[in-house]
Amino acid sequence: MWRVVIIDDDHKVLRGMKKIIPWEELNCVWVGEAPNGKEGLEVIKELKPDIIITDIYMPVMNGLEMIQELKELDVASKVIILSGFNDFEYARQAMRLQIADYLSKPASIDTITEVLSRVTKELKEEQAELLQVVELKNKISLYEPFVEKEWIKSIVTGTVNLSVLPSTVLQMVESWEKKQHVVLAISYDQPLENTSFFKADGHLFRFAAKNIINEVAQSFFEDFQYIELHIFQSALCIHFEENQEAISNLNKLTKKIEASINTFLQVRTTVTIGSIKSNWREISDSMKDCVSGYGNRSVIHPVKEDGSASFQQFLWSQSIEAIQKLSEAIRYADQDAASEIINSFFEHVRSYPYSNAAAVRLGIEMWTVMTYSLHDIGIRIQEVLPEDFDLLYELSNQTSWQDLNIFLNEKVAEICHHQQWDENLKHKQLVEKMIAYLNEHLSDNITLQDIANELYISRNYLGQIFKKIIGESFKNYITRVRMEAAKKMIQEGNYLIYEVSEKVGYVNPAYFTTTFKKYTGYTPTELIQKRFEVPKKA
Repeated sequence: MWRVVIIDDDHKVLRGMKKIIPWEELNCVWVGEAPNGKEGLEVIKELKPDIIITDIYMPVMNGLEMIQELKELDVASKVIILSGFNDFEYARQAMRLQIADYLSKPASIDTITEVLSRVTKELKEEQAELLQVVELKNKISLYEPFVEKEWIKSIVTGTVNLSVLPSTVLQMVESWEKKQHVVLAISYDQPLENTSFFKADGHLFRFAAKNIINEVAQSFFEDFQYIELHIFQSALCIHFEENQEAISNLNKLTKKIEASINTFLQVRTTVTIGSIKSNWREISDSMKDCVSGYGNRSVIHPVKEDGSASFQQFLWSQSIEAIQKLSEAIRYADQDAASEIINSFFEHVRSYPYSNAAAVRLGIEMWTVMTYSLHDIGIRIQEVLPEDFDLLYELSNQTSWQDLNIFLNEKVAEICHHQQWDENLKHKQLVEKMIAYLNEHLSDNITLQDIANELYISRNYLGQIFKKIIGESFKNYITRVRMEAAKKMIQEGNYLIYEVSEKVGYVNPAYFTTTFKKYTGYTPTELIQKRFEVPKKA
């Protein structure tokens, strides 16, 4: 209800107003009164009303003086003057103070009701506009990190429009102007779907890999961004002052990342360093060096079968820009874009003699990109194609580059028009936003309702989608992510237990300890003690 304060030195007026105004009908409630402007100021500061009805002529401080002070204090209440003074100068002063209305005493109940009704309507409209502005700001703040992340990803892959920079990255780019820049490409040397950790929870695997890489990088460099290019490949874009120590740190960083991923996730990786660039606009060239064989290590294993080096440089796995474009096209079921990318690629390949071995390898590379893109949005390619589909058999039976081109385009069409697509894609993208928001707010005491509010979606509906895509409830998932993060921090030994509790979103250390023991089987203190236990001799 709209809160109303009345300021008047006439007690009869105060009593009469309280009685005659149809408060409930107007959705208003009387909350306070004062006999003069000075006391009225204090009442208004304390009660913060939506509407103020005031006389002009009062002792100590008159109504106009009070309104002037309220304006200086930025009080946004609507002011209605109800005064026995009909002096034009008073009315003009009042209008300069931007009051809602000026009524002369005695005013009829109909007139007062009509004015209050109009003022409450204005308040309601202003409140709706304010809510829209707040919602818009919240949406902008929610999507700003995604804009920045996608822009950096496009810088690395060479798909960005450098003539137009998003406002969210201007300050960051300015800090890059006097720095050196390099890309480290991180690729997994074995199929992730065959690893136990990834099979158990692909999202948690990616979250853990990102955290491990970021933490290792922080020990060597201050300014860097982690970019997930695909499930099977990521990159670090690093910016640093030119010095010999930085070069040494790059070499140390590659070894540390490979060792850490292998230790914590039991997956072998290859980290390749691209060429160092003095201009951030050439960052994509550093990435291309990583995957074209000019980096310090080869990320993609080269084809050793027949075919010259000049042909190998056209192989799909060596074009990060093309891989990125195909991945995005498949991810969004954009058949036209995917076909255009494939056709463009084959325009280059047709100038080389057809090789069945190279064609099979090329087809497998393209198929891998599409398979992982589908997996990333919750669709298994085996569910899209017939059960008897045999990729190796189909690829081996192609007799020319044109046949292979047509075959791949047919499969793209089949994939993009599959009935599973729309629902899975929307749900997967929604869950990705949820997980990204959770990862960025892990230290907050966040709930499913909080994320539902941020995404403007029903809590129950969001929970159902999350469980469908991830395979477990949001509550279980967030508990598991928090507990795994807590275990890692406790084992590292850099924080006290209450600090770990806060960093994973628990304001109550006792509740954190109870949850931790329920999840792990031991308390945080017991885990610390395990770190210092001396192994018993056999």
